[in-house]
Amino acid sequence: MKILIVLLSGLWVLTALGAEAPTRRPLDLPSGGARQPMQDQDEIVEIIHFYGHHYEADAFVFVIDRSGSMSTGGKWGTLLEEMVTAIQSLSSNAELGIVAFSTPIVPWNDQMVDSGPSARALAITFLSELQPMGATCISLGVNAGLQILRTSSKEIDSRRLILIGDGGQFCSGNNDAEMVVAEIVTGNWDMHRIDTIFLGNYTAGIDLFSAIAQENGGQMRIVQ
Repeated sequence: MKILIVLLSGLWVLTALGAEAPTRRPLDLPSGGARQPMQDQDEIVEIIHFYGHHYEADAFVFVIDRSGSMSTGGKWGTLLEEMVTAIQSLSSNAELGIVAFSTPIVPWNDQMVDSGPSARALAITFLSELQPMGATCISLGVNAGLQILRTSSKEIDSRRLILIGDGGQFCSGNNDAEMVVAEIVTGNWDMHRIDTIFLGNYTAGIDLFSAIAQENGGQMRIVQ
């Protein structure tokens, strides 16, 4: 009987010790598992180099001035070169939209497009077929771009609208700068970031582009 009690006691001790012993991780397995690199990869933001500056986002809408004044001083040719370089640098994970404004407003697409190789080629073809002409309808162009940007599947903080132009608003009598800014602020009710790039040294245009960026959480740059 004493022998049986001792054996049972020993068995209980071994069982208890076995329950408390931690399960050991094989040394050849990474601590975070195999999916961590993929998660890190998903968090990488797109970076484009545009007019000498880096812009980061996962979804880009370019709202470009194609009014008649863009045909002077080589501005249109330079804009096309900058656009092509930026578009070609996007990966297939990014989303792209383009709006050309004058009279009329000409969007490349009515929704954001995944920027795979074929989409990038189509976007570049679209740009090559544009010709600068007409008036400068900035607020209509920006609000059209915002509507397209809202179709993005990306988080709102990862979206960016970039406005490029060389003048103030001259559009069917609506030339008041304060009204233009107010129309854009109203249209941007969900507060997408709007950055602006002004081409040239026209003071009224610089002031307008500066106000648009300031009121919409963006930065304004001047290219001369």
